[in-house]
Amino acid sequence: MNDVASSDAHIRLGMFEAACDILAAAVIVYDRDDCLVFASRQVLRYFPIPADTLKPGTRLRAVLGAIFDSGVRYGIAPEQRHRAVNREEWISNQISAHWREQYDAIERLGRDRWIHFRKRRLPNGYNVTTLVDVSEQKKQEEQWRSDLDRVALTEEILETLPSPVVIKDRNLTYIAVNKAFCAIYNANADGILGRTVWDLADAENAERIERSDRMVLETGEPFTQPEHVIGADGSDFYAITRKYRIGAPGHHAVVTVMEDVTALVAGNRAVSDEGDAFLRVPGGFVEGQNCFDPVRDAERRLLLEQLGTEDVRAAAGKRILVATPNPRIEDILVSEFKARGADCCAVASVEEHDAFLALAASHGLSIDLVVIDDNLPGHEAISDNGRGIATRLIAPDGIGPDFMRVLVEEHELLSQNASPLGDIVTPASLVDDWYIATDITTMLPAAIGDVEVLVAEDNQINQFVFSQILEGMGISHRIAENGEEAVMLWRKHQPRLVLMDISMPVMNGIDAAKEIREAEKLTGTHTPIVAVTAQALNVDMQNCMDAGMDDYITKPVSPDMIEAIYRRYAAREPEKSVA
Repeated sequence: MNDVASSDAHIRLGMFEAACDILAAAVIVYDRDDCLVFASRQVLRYFPIPADTLKPGTRLRAVLGAIFDSGVRYGIAPEQRHRAVNREEWISNQISAHWREQYDAIERLGRDRWIHFRKRRLPNGYNVTTLVDVSEQKKQEEQWRSDLDRVALTEEILETLPSPVVIKDRNLTYIAVNKAFCAIYNANADGILGRTVWDLADAENAERIERSDRMVLETGEPFTQPEHVIGADGSDFYAITRKYRIGAPGHHAVVTVMEDVTALVAGNRAVSDEGDAFLRVPGGFVEGQNCFDPVRDAERRLLLEQLGTEDVRAAAGKRILVATPNPRIEDILVSEFKARGADCCAVASVEEHDAFLALAASHGLSIDLVVIDDNLPGHEAISDNGRGIATRLIAPDGIGPDFMRVLVEEHELLSQNASPLGDIVTPASLVDDWYIATDITTMLPAAIGDVEVLVAEDNQINQFVFSQILEGMGISHRIAENGEEAVMLWRKHQPRLVLMDISMPVMNGIDAAKEIREAEKLTGTHTPIVAVTAQALNVDMQNCMDAGMDDYITKPVSPDMIEAIYRRYAAREPEKSVA
């Protein structure tokens, strides 16, 4: 029977050893008297001690002494590792840990080796210790932390770069953008990430941008393109756009960097402070995306005017709640307040308002201001909330898809002097007085330059853009909806400058310019006429010059573009000559 028991024990011991090898774990078992019962072969991989030390019956103290003598130290606090360690003190500390009911720790052995110790004291007094090498896991964790730190640093650098930077994945979806790029569209990163260029740009520009993206993605060849972009605020942005492919095969991405050269651009070339050209752009700047939304800009101005400058300027650092059922008003006001340093969010009903304030109060947060849309059902209860919270009531009628229609309807009800938009859509009467004179000195004073700029444009949105730009510059102007009307208003007002759209109904811009030039032969004057074209084709430009026009600009127009043209031509005094 003893032989059978001995054989079974050997079988079990062999199976235990095999299991330890399979699990890549070292196992040590001590009895209640701290004598060694079993130690797997794996133990010698962790501790360079004599094999005889691991014979059954060896005392725990002897095993720990051999480990200490081999130069291995574990179980020492990091702040004490630089100090000399007393042998007996170290052994006593390890025996103390050995007698705990449970002990679990990851210890560093040497420079780059990490061991996971697990010790369990069983009810019968036996102690089972397992050792597992977790060096690779620790290295991966350290690499992961290092990567996170590097990503955070890269994102911080990306955000602070003055030039717009955008990264797209292999599906050409935006996966990273910086503040400078968001500023072009007056959007935040959340509104761009996960989308494609087709969601942000018009079809023509989206196709052009995607074509170059795919070329870079497929070939790996860098791409460079000078671009002229109209920002969301209407300003001109000139950039040298460069695209690069990064990443491993199958995980490529496209990085786009837009080098801002706006401050250096004069026409189609960049100039130094001394005025000498040092960077030539032979093909000129490609007309890129027009991000300026005149309707949104008008809506934004209307809302801010209703709020008042004091509330807008004092928004920094405050908690502001916007109560409106209109998503467009929510988007505009929340964006504006956040841009001014406020903590702002929105609710869409009185119930949401009450629930939000209750939740904020439960967390000890106070609300400084509630902006209320008077189109919100039951808004009177918010205005008289009795909570001591400041409120501002706004009446943003028409903001949304029908904003332009509301503007037109209101404009038709207002006189010219009362209208905040000037002459945008109301055509001049065909019976308006007009003047013909062979000598400009014989013309009535009111007819000589009482309007600085005449705009001939048939598109209502473009009319609105011109009006907003010119009003912002403090320039008096009139709007003509076709060439015939433009000639009539020119005769009446003798403007300093005419901005003439080429394609218009009734009479196009070319014929209108010719008629004005014929009439000027009688008055002996010359009014600068600048063509406004959808695209600068050579044949169009030649036709404009042949009709007697002085210059041309291309759509989309921007405040900087109009200001430059105005300074070039309208600042001059009207010329006088003898017919």
